[in-house]
Amino acid sequence: MIFFRKSDLEKKAEKGDKSAILELARKGKVKKAIKLLERFTDDPDLRKVLFDLYLKEGMFRDAHRLIENFGKEVGTARERAIVCEKVGDLERALEEYMRIGDFESLTKAGEILEKMKRTEEAVRTYRRALNLAPPLKRRDIEEKISKLEGSQREGLLDRIRRGLKKTREAVRIGDLFSGRAVDEELFEELEETLVRADVGVETAMSLVEEVRREAKRRNISRSEELKAVIKDRILSIVSACEGELRFEDKGLRVVLFLGVNGSGKTTTIGKLAYRLVGEGKRVMVVAGDTFRAAAIEQLEIWAKRSGADITKGEEGSDPASVVYRGVEKAVKEGYDIVLVDTAGRLHTKEPLVNELKKIRKVISKIVPGEPSEVLLVLDATVGQNSIQQARVFKEALDITGIVITKLDGSAKGGAVVAVCRELGIPVKLVGVGEGIDDLQPFRAKDYVEALIG
Repeated sequence: MIFFRKSDLEKKAEKGDKSAILELARKGKVKKAIKLLERFTDDPDLRKVLFDLYLKEGMFRDAHRLIENFGKEVGTARERAIVCEKVGDLERALEEYMRIGDFESLTKAGEILEKMKRTEEAVRTYRRALNLAPPLKRRDIEEKISKLEGSQREGLLDRIRRGLKKTREAVRIGDLFSGRAVDEELFEELEETLVRADVGVETAMSLVEEVRREAKRRNISRSEELKAVIKDRILSIVSACEGELRFEDKGLRVVLFLGVNGSGKTTTIGKLAYRLVGEGKRVMVVAGDTFRAAAIEQLEIWAKRSGADITKGEEGSDPASVVYRGVEKAVKEGYDIVLVDTAGRLHTKEPLVNELKKIRKVISKIVPGEPSEVLLVLDATVGQNSIQQARVFKEALDITGIVITKLDGSAKGGAVVAVCRELGIPVKLVGVGEGIDDLQPFRAKDYVEALIG
């Protein structure tokens, strides 16, 4: 029987001696070195050696396991990104590439976003890369952007169509204009259909009267021709309230969100934070709805998911003081945008109005001229009730824009028309799905095309 004696080098290596383990690897005993190192993953120095050997040997799944267990404690951001991409952990790879933020990393991030079919984010990321691109690489990035923008327009229209699918199926506005005689019965059905789509009684009556007059003036006899008329009339209403978010490039910008509990306010903040972080902005979210622990917890989840930072207080603490701390920190630490959540307890109307005024005063005291945007979040599924909600919040603050959520979950997609006609406040964003990138800029033409078909 032959006994093999362990060398002094191996004995030292087994005790976790870094130099001895490295010497084993240098002598070609890499697998043995790795096996020994896997015993000492709690030691930061030995963990780094193990991670480096995993990379050298192409053991990416093992390297990924270390990343999952120890996060940023292993490797560089670029090494972690490469490993995660190799094993298909695209979300984490994307996060690391975006954190690095140089031309090469942003280009890789754009390619990952393309692979994940997140076209809008890919375009934004490539635009950031273009700003850093060396001259010889600019044309390649410009071609990527041009190609994606060509498909992006159709993609946005597809999303709004999906979002309004329930409305189309429930009220079938487009079906009215198929092989029908242009008579009073058709006009009455059109009015009834618009009301069912939650356009509003007054708006529906006004629209049908305009269509009736136009049909008479142009001597229209075929119902198909009326379709273009009603689309044109609705477009004239909603085009007037198509708006863009007002974000300047210089200085801190604060966005204040209003809306009743359950309107989708916190989710909207999270999705907008995700979009802004993807554009390279440093974003702070502030949990100003301190009356509901669930609201604070939900915003924490969205902050982590979007890559934004969060300022929060304890449940029941003064909302204005939480907002003060958040905005003050954002000023001191050089953030670009602050998104502020607020409570929405309409059953206590007067205290709510006073609270919102106080929050706005606090913001403007720290950053004169802010908030840049005061966005009211309305739930499409509540239809005409959203108009009354808007009037209550308008008593508190001058609203600069409206976000309409849950269009995909409602058969009342026509509420956008009523909001535009009766409130006259720009609609800046619409929620058309549950995905993190399903918060879209409002485009009047796409909306009307999706509503009527």
